[in-house]
Amino acid sequence: MTARPRPPRSSLWWGRRGLTPDAGAPAPDALPGAADVLVVGAGLTGLCTAVLLARAGHPPVVVDGRAAGAGTTGHSTAKLSLLQGSVLQRLHQHAGADVVSAYVRANRAGQLWLLEELRRRDVDVQAQLAVTYAVTDEGARKVDREAEVARAAGLAVEGLDDAGLPFPVRAAIGLRDQAQFDPLEVIGALREELTELGGTLVEGARVTGASWSRPWRVATTAGDVVATRVVLATQYPVLDRGLHFARLRASRSYAMAYRLPDSGRVPRGMSLSLDSPTRSVRTAPDPDGDLLLVGGNDHETGRGGSTRAKADELDEWARRHFAVGDALWSWSAQDYRTSRQVPSVGALPGTGGSLLVATGFDKWGMTNAAAAAHVLVGDLMGEPPEYASGLRSVGVNPRDVASSLRHNGSVGFRWVADRVVRALPAPTSDPPAEGAGRVEGGPFGPAAVSTVDGRTCRVSAVCTHLGGVVSWNDVERSWDCPLHGSRFTADGIRIEGPATKDLRPSGSD
Repeated sequence: MTARPRPPRSSLWWGRRGLTPDAGAPAPDALPGAADVLVVGAGLTGLCTAVLLARAGHPPVVVDGRAAGAGTTGHSTAKLSLLQGSVLQRLHQHAGADVVSAYVRANRAGQLWLLEELRRRDVDVQAQLAVTYAVTDEGARKVDREAEVARAAGLAVEGLDDAGLPFPVRAAIGLRDQAQFDPLEVIGALREELTELGGTLVEGARVTGASWSRPWRVATTAGDVVATRVVLATQYPVLDRGLHFARLRASRSYAMAYRLPDSGRVPRGMSLSLDSPTRSVRTAPDPDGDLLLVGGNDHETGRGGSTRAKADELDEWARRHFAVGDALWSWSAQDYRTSRQVPSVGALPGTGGSLLVATGFDKWGMTNAAAAAHVLVGDLMGEPPEYASGLRSVGVNPRDVASSLRHNGSVGFRWVADRVVRALPAPTSDPPAEGAGRVEGGPFGPAAVSTVDGRTCRVSAVCTHLGGVVSWNDVERSWDCPLHGSRFTADGIRIEGPATKDLRPSGSD
């Protein structure tokens, strides 16, 4: 039997442009040595924040270790929606109706602002019906509960007799006039306005550290910046001064793009299942004919076995239900959820309002990014929006404490099991097969060995964040930490997560 060809490991958005999300080193004088506001991260959150600051007369400096949009923004399925899977019922369970109401108001304000920005910049936006559906009885109960909570929060959610999908559905709800787009077109529009308003964007400048007192001296690979105020818009806050690692859970999910057949039923709107494993479906316009985007199979980063198997299973599901051919592009993205379920946005305690973060968007970063930007800029200007206090009024919930304890307990167990208990293979001179990686050696100096594109690399298997032993990601050919989601290339270069340093050469742990 002939093996199916593997699609390019790139998101549709980057791949069809013939680009990669990497950026070369900036020019020697590109990074200013001082800034009133330094924004770390040039994804949707960072650039929305930067544009709002520039409009308010405070054009910031924005830095990113890779190209703008290189992170989750450029690897999302880019749905700008207020109907967000089971988010609202989980918020209601953990934090109550008032927080749900504040969350919906924040997301609606962010959505409206971003749509207006894109209209002004002539960015193509497709209005869509957002659909939440289920194929099981348990999932149907969740769909009904989500509709109940959403309507109570003021969303015009309607029941659907036809979910517009080519398979039986037990329950479905919809919300009209939601939106989808190409996220890199959005990034382009925002960076253009930022530059016009006097802001500075420096790509290829990775943050490696910072001082512990104000003014903040932030070290990057392109030099230091002394900033009065700093916004960490990096998904997981690098320079973790707020102990977010104890409250955030990292997960990865997968997506593929296919050419839609000339005949057959085209999916209706932007659909998301509440069953496990999750399935996300939307279309995307393309000069050569519309594309089908399918996503899902999320799992905790660095855990859950072969990532290749998860991508292959998603591909098989898409081809079975939509009669598509081989995938054109295949990619994945990383997201974070807080133990409280509510995104964490605002100043860190003890920093005098001068060090701010935005994280915990739980796969809904397109809408939450713009909402978070308004909160961040409101905090910096001393005029936070009215809904900000509602999002911050969440008390301590026993469920949240229990969830956090379970998560941190599993992290601690994993640290011990990987470093001490688990028997690792003895070092060998035989390199791994192409595309494979393994961890070998003793508990106090394990090595991560892999072969990618004919080159065998050997680096320390110990994550530079808090010492977790990394796992091989066989679909993305990366080393992923199962503790807090830091990720590294095969040769040890940091990709994302709380770590700020690369994996050391093997033997230097």
